[in-house]
Amino acid sequence: MSEVIESVQNNSPMDASKSLSLDEEKALKGWYFFDWANQAYALTVMTVIAPALMASLYNQATGTQSGDTFYATILTFSMVFVVATAPALGVIADKMPIKKKLLKWYTVAGIAFTALMGAAPYFGSDGYIVLAVMFTIGTIGFTGGNVIYYSFMPYLGKREDQDKVSTWGYMYGFMGGSILLIFHLVVLLGLNWDTDFKLAVIFVTSSLWWWGFGALIFQWTPEPEIAEHVEWNSFGKNNFRRVLGATKLAYGQVYTTAKEIRKFKVLAFFLIAYLLFYDGVNTIASMASAFGESILRLNPSMNVILLLTVNVVAVPMTFVFGKLAEKKGTKFALMLALIIYSAVSVTAAGFAPLELEGEEDAARYDFQFEWNDNPDGDNTTDDGVYELTTLYDRGYEGWIAEDSAGDAEFRDGFQEHFPETDYSVEASGSSTMGKGLLVCLFILAFVGIFGTGIMFIQRANLGMMGIFAAFLLVGVGVFGASFLAEQATEDVDEIKTISEGNATALVAEFNNTNDHRFSIIIIGGNESIAGAYEVGDTHPTQVEQGGLIDGWAKLMRDYVWEPLGLGVSMQWVILGLFVGCAMGSAGAQARSMFSQLTPKSRASEFFGFFGFLGKSAAMIGTALYAVASTTFDSRVAILSITIVILAGTFLTSRVDLEEGIRVAEEEDARAYGLLNDAEVNE
Repeated sequence: MSEVIESVQNNSPMDASKSLSLDEEKALKGWYFFDWANQAYALTVMTVIAPALMASLYNQATGTQSGDTFYATILTFSMVFVVATAPALGVIADKMPIKKKLLKWYTVAGIAFTALMGAAPYFGSDGYIVLAVMFTIGTIGFTGGNVIYYSFMPYLGKREDQDKVSTWGYMYGFMGGSILLIFHLVVLLGLNWDTDFKLAVIFVTSSLWWWGFGALIFQWTPEPEIAEHVEWNSFGKNNFRRVLGATKLAYGQVYTTAKEIRKFKVLAFFLIAYLLFYDGVNTIASMASAFGESILRLNPSMNVILLLTVNVVAVPMTFVFGKLAEKKGTKFALMLALIIYSAVSVTAAGFAPLELEGEEDAARYDFQFEWNDNPDGDNTTDDGVYELTTLYDRGYEGWIAEDSAGDAEFRDGFQEHFPETDYSVEASGSSTMGKGLLVCLFILAFVGIFGTGIMFIQRANLGMMGIFAAFLLVGVGVFGASFLAEQATEDVDEIKTISEGNATALVAEFNNTNDHRFSIIIIGGNESIAGAYEVGDTHPTQVEQGGLIDGWAKLMRDYVWEPLGLGVSMQWVILGLFVGCAMGSAGAQARSMFSQLTPKSRASEFFGFFGFLGKSAAMIGTALYAVASTTFDSRVAILSITIVILAGTFLTSRVDLEEGIRVAEEEDARAYGLLNDAEVNE
């Protein structure tokens, strides 16, 4: 026993509460900056851009509005892999001195495939498949790396300092992710680049952010020393058998921990509640962007604004709920946060675009044809035309694929009266595999060159000047790439038009073609057709499409959104405000409640199981969403997740916190008593 105690003492973690040496301070900061770095993936990629883009590409290619269901399926698949491998990774990281090596390879995979996601729109109708593959590998790199990253924490501070270390890591992550999100909002709204190029810039800069700041953990944070060392070769004769051996050992430990937790009935009961409500909270957060794209036809930039709103509100509200927990108790604060979240989720199922009412809502139509009686500026000619403007400036080809089955009726009825289409535009249309592969090579070369440049600047130890130089380097590279790719500005001179005859024929077809997902309006010009508009039967404003709870969305629109004049953008901001109030608070209070119910003598073991449940919940929730949206529709899927949150809230209300704390304290007294007896005997 004394040898073990001595070994643990010799490998004691850094004391974050005392004055640290320069090397210890750098080790902590290197760990913090990795959180700052990989939030580029957690916030920009995984929460905001990739879900909406995947849903949009899927909708284009198939001519449907079920892109959110496809995204839920892909996210579930990627999380299945993470759940299957995370315990084995944890065992390997805890028992072998290869944490940094494992983290490095997961990070390399995450960075590379984050950048490559920027090429997905250039693959045309295959874009959603390419993005799904890249997103799956990127997510495995991110979440697998996080398993290793978290395993550093016990070595960076004593047990009593873990909250402090964790809080600072969270703050770094929040600040880093938010700063990058603001930059990406500027890219989306402030730069006059082609949409596909903007998306490529967002993915590439996310990967470079991850690389540049994430590299600090490999430079500053040492490989933790391990008290109980296990040789990799001891798991089997070859690498395949060693992987199987590590996995068997890992799941054996998970099973053992699960059996041990059952002895603590209050804690076990709370874990069931946690599995339910955490499942719901995470699923709704993960699916928000895809839901907004497919069901509400939301402006993509609003997803960035949503997450920024959540982050800005979450920090002070987490503090407020912490104070509430001190006065009213942890369980009360947690239940209040979950009830707020449930109410927000029910409300979100009733989000709906306001009805389209003709020319007063012209800017919200997908295709707007506005009369210009003098397009060339020559008053002596009679050459008036109807100029086409599309919603969010996506262009006709950006909304409708050349061969999407779901849009066949729209193409057959209207396309001949639209301006001539150009399906060489990679935003949609037939597969452009060759073009996409060239873009992939260009992106990899760009990231490799400029990432290496950032590493060179880091090694020069230039301080703040080095940070400025790195940002300047990437900025020059991005603008240089924009000119090289001939995407520096959109071709604003190219205005697509149709004649008055085509506009008249288009309007005549309105009564014959209704089974589609778009809206068209004629503005000005010939009085016989001026103001004429068509809204397809499956357009997002047609909320009553046979769904089980479509009446709820119509009720909310008729009696709340319409009277208050709140369009989907403002509905989205309201969602961000209330989610910000509840989301961070629910997570913080759940962790606090689990900590109170956990014996200190078994904290590492039980918190590992707690993390495993969290990953499992992320998988179960998205799977439930996919099944519910396929069987019914997306609004029912949101409501089904809300029911799961409410079930978890109800079970939380039945948790006897005082009894659980008493049992945990008894276990600690027993464990520490046995340890003291063993020390005395020796």
